[in-house]
Amino acid sequence: MNLQTSCEFSGKQRLLIVGASTRAAAFSALRAGWQPVCVDQYADQDLREIAEVIPKTANSTHWIETVHQSPALDWIYTGGMENHPELIEQINQKHRLRGCDPESLRRARDPFLLERLLKDEPIQALPCLPAGSVPDENTQWLCKPRQGAGGMGIRFLDSIAPDVELNQDCYLQRYQPGIPVSALYIAFRQTTVLIGVCQQFIGNAALNADAFQFCGGITVSPAFSHLRGPLEALGQSVADGCQIRGLFGCDLILDPTQQNRLWLNEVNPRYTALTELLELQHQTPLLDWHLTACRSFEEHSVNQTPARALKYFLSKGKKQPIPHISKGILYASRDLVSPQTNGNGADFQNAYQIPECGDIPCAGAVIPAGSPVCTIFGTGFDTVESYESSLNSLADRIIRYERHFEPEVGQTKTASNVFGMLQSIKKSENQIFPGFFSSWNEMGSFLED
Repeated sequence: MNLQTSCEFSGKQRLLIVGASTRAAAFSALRAGWQPVCVDQYADQDLREIAEVIPKTANSTHWIETVHQSPALDWIYTGGMENHPELIEQINQKHRLRGCDPESLRRARDPFLLERLLKDEPIQALPCLPAGSVPDENTQWLCKPRQGAGGMGIRFLDSIAPDVELNQDCYLQRYQPGIPVSALYIAFRQTTVLIGVCQQFIGNAALNADAFQFCGGITVSPAFSHLRGPLEALGQSVADGCQIRGLFGCDLILDPTQQNRLWLNEVNPRYTALTELLELQHQTPLLDWHLTACRSFEEHSVNQTPARALKYFLSKGKKQPIPHISKGILYASRDLVSPQTNGNGADFQNAYQIPECGDIPCAGAVIPAGSPVCTIFGTGFDTVESYESSLNSLADRIIRYERHFEPEVGQTKTASNVFGMLQSIKKSENQIFPGFFSSWNEMGSFLED
């Protein structure tokens, strides 16, 4: 598919996408044969090249009115919108939601419901307490906002002054050290399909991210054989218990010190930030499968053919090594004004060509300190050491683009120390991530045959 011609509005079905950042989902829409119409907070250069863009302002009345003037469309939402069920209800008055409705959202984002739902499952939710509780002093706890996104607002409880009274807009969650991972699923009416697993980058200094701030990830699919069963059971339990439709992600912590036990951190009942990595890795239009899955709930049939077809397609990827794909979200270390950026290295003749960067800010855009600058991609070219080569590729590009956007800051880093920050070198983590092994044979026992 030619992505350049896909943005010509000549008969293609239009898909409305609403979120803080919609660029990844917009490219997914093109791969699925749709013309994206995006309500987006940043309205970046590369999004404007392939989509109709409606700037998402703080005053929702402005963009909601524009959305309501459009003919009725199918629509989906991305990150941030899960915190605004009232806006979802407003958009639903005109457009057809393909995804989780506000009631499903409420259930999926309720940490106490998830804890009850999974109490007897192989993968359980991390213990939580209401705000104002007095937890065990011998255990570290996090204070997390109920309406959070991307790790923003998370703090250690003991870092908060004792005289500060926590309100009901937050809750306490037991802190679990380990490796942050994310599993992606698609919920059909009859079954839920595990798409793949990614390692997450959280609070990584290589990308100028704050503590607990999400800043990208790398594929580690296919899922490890000894964890695949529990992960599939988790997805089915969450989808059934929360009445989820279509794409959703489960953020988890893997603890190598407890025989690689997994703990559920939270559920994102929508198109997630790492969906595009698995879509590019498997070279299949996941948004098309998402829309098919959502329609399966309306048909009230027992037809499992689409889910079986997706499982079969994914199973073919287990028969041979799949190059790993990574991405890092670069944050501004200071206030800056974006320079002109010429392209992102993508081959628009190939829908699954991996770009060098995405979310490219328009020239002259003001980017406050701590805000995202752009997204940078890395690709594994060697099938044996694909994980490490993907991180090497990402490190090289982080240096290049940071020097482009912040020349003074970029000069202080080298590709080798950025690579070191991206790749954890803890011995305990060597047990699970294939990139830390020296040969393909050593990792073979951890991957699906």
